[in-house]
Amino acid sequence: MEDTVTLDGRKFHGIRQALTASQDDYILAYLRLSGAVEVMQELDGVKRSVEQRAEDLLTRILLSGYAAAILSGCLTEEGKEWNRKDAAANAERFAALTDSDDKIHMQQSIVGFVMGFFQFGDKSSETSQKSSSPSAKVPLTRSAAAKTSGTSRQ
Repeated sequence: MEDTVTLDGRKFHGIRQALTASQDDYILAYLRLSGAVEVMQELDGVKRSVEQRAEDLLTRILLSGYAAAILSGCLTEEGKEWNRKDAAANAERFAALTDSDDKIHMQQSIVGFVMGFFQFGDKSSETSQKSSSPSAKVPLTRSAAAKTSGTSRQ
């Protein structure tokens, strides 16, 4: 995927590995609200091909109403540092775009950015392979990861 996206007549850079904690939290919060986490990590129990995952991901994000917010979390305007205030303003601007090319570009970009976001943070291991006091008598423990949303079940 290209590193630079032009929307609303402005140039933005996509997700890079060195996200701030604030940007990471912003993106993840909206992904959780949209149901995208369940699709990407198969928490809904549905096994999907890569193509079906991309389609379901986009559908969930679009239906949730959070597409512009997620996209604004993934994009940083050229020459600026990402921050929540600008992200919120960009989300409003993106949601109000009427140019058909901009709207198509947003839809094409969002799935790639979201999938890239999940690739930067690999899926957690089911068991801990290290311990502060390893012992052959103590079995490996399961992860105590928090639920991803109010609707997911573990």
